[in-house]
Amino acid sequence: MNYRERFSATMRFEQPDRIPYWECAFWGETLHRWISEGMPKSVIKPHVTEESLMNYFGFDRSFGVYFRGTVPVNLGFIPGFEHKVISEENGIITEQGGDGVISRWSRSGHSTRQYIQFPVQNREDFLEVKKRLDASTPGRLPEGWKEKALKRQAKGAPICLQVGGYYGFARSLMGMEGVSMAFHDQPELVEEIFEHRTHYVSQIIEKVLIEIQPDFAEFWEDMAFKSGSLVSPALYRKMALKHYRAITDLLRQYGVDLVLLDSDGNIDELIPIWLDGGINCIWPFEIAADMDPVSVRKKYGKDLAIIGAIDKRALAKDKKAVYEELMSKVPYLIETGGFIPTCDHAVPPDVPFENYQYYLDLIHEVAEG
Repeated sequence: MNYRERFSATMRFEQPDRIPYWECAFWGETLHRWISEGMPKSVIKPHVTEESLMNYFGFDRSFGVYFRGTVPVNLGFIPGFEHKVISEENGIITEQGGDGVISRWSRSGHSTRQYIQFPVQNREDFLEVKKRLDASTPGRLPEGWKEKALKRQAKGAPICLQVGGYYGFARSLMGMEGVSMAFHDQPELVEEIFEHRTHYVSQIIEKVLIEIQPDFAEFWEDMAFKSGSLVSPALYRKMALKHYRAITDLLRQYGVDLVLLDSDGNIDELIPIWLDGGINCIWPFEIAADMDPVSVRKKYGKDLAIIGAIDKRALAKDKKAVYEELMSKVPYLIETGGFIPTCDHAVPPDVPFENYQYYLDLIHEVAEG
């Protein structure tokens, strides 16, 4: 099988020659550490690419987050907000980004970015922002996109169509605190944002679907934390379910029946909403948030494919911990199908190179028997 065939067979619970070999992503600091521990400099020099990682680690093409952009739709602001420095004092920069968010950060690199203001506080703000979210604006699809996508498929690689998200989009406009309050204080505004998002995204992606058939689509949400959803699941079902269905129905109308969703955190209460919304694969299954992929598989069976599920904390310990982590879930999940193992987030810099190599060897050993 080529990778495209292998990916399709795996995600559809069929019988591939083997599972795809993926990784979610890597921190830049991780790869620099590994150079000091024996990884060839050529992997990251002159710069890290999908190709360099694929060739060195034996990954299949378009793995992990690297599949994003294989159908390069632009769902963002056109034009973007002006990127400008508002002030700088004692190495502390306050700036506005192209997403309209005003934030503060330190040149020393020893602090996290502090978010000060988001572009939408009320309906009037959203009406202004909508002007930058016009599906007919030139540049939503770059020149030559179709030829590049078809060429990638012809080489045996699956291609992905990004279809945005709902909570994730609203949070990017309002901030986590802002959108949390809006669900309670301004529900009509959240509904308007969701309605616009569905109409806007549908118009853009249908232009793609008329021309080509992507192998899968992906939503991005990141709408949960360690102990559960960032919004009431019952309220979210009421407000978002019909919008997921509108997008997934459109995708299936054009033959795209594999739909992924990316969210960190404990998503146990959200999975039924997404399944009812037409989503049939979720990743990366964050173990630190008490996600249990084996229990999820037993509960939902072939209704839900799984990508991820390997605890990054175990990879940072020792080979015994790596072995126990993998063997507690990977054989069962491969056996039951619809599973691609990856780290449950970008591989962090506390993971030794030797441990990571051992982890990959174990994956290959289990997958190839």
